[in-house]
Amino acid sequence: IELIPPPGDAGVYESYHRDLVGIEEALAGRATRVTHRRLHRRKRYLLPDGAEVEAVRPMHNTEFCMNCTRLRLTSDGRLKPCLMRDDNLIDVLTPMRQGSTADDIRGLFLEAVKRREPFWCRFTGPQGLRTRPPSP
Repeated sequence: IELIPPPGDAGVYESYHRDLVGIEEALAGRATRVTHRRLHRRKRYLLPDGAEVEAVRPMHNTEFCMNCTRLRLTSDGRLKPCLMRDDNLIDVLTPMRQGSTADDIRGLFLEAVKRREPFWCRFTGPQGLRTRPPSP
């Protein structure tokens, strides 16, 4: 599980973050085979005892982001089309409390899907190549 830094609170993030590179290198050294899952291009390490270990790193894997099909609901009742963004949320709780119809709520879900834009699309380098976002 990769900790995603809370907006504007890098100090807390840094105190809990551990870089996974060393762990992945150790897994690769022990693995009998390393494959990539089609979904998100996650590495799957097949160990000698038959165990399979995957490294899930959404913060450092542009393909994870680009192939996301998730829609999240926040604790305050907003639909969140992208885990990494807070600028495209859709409030569904308020309309529900105000007695909106099922069709109205369905329309809000469709709007959230329309607003989905992978976080990594904002960071392009030469010739449109995807790059990592700037450091905070």
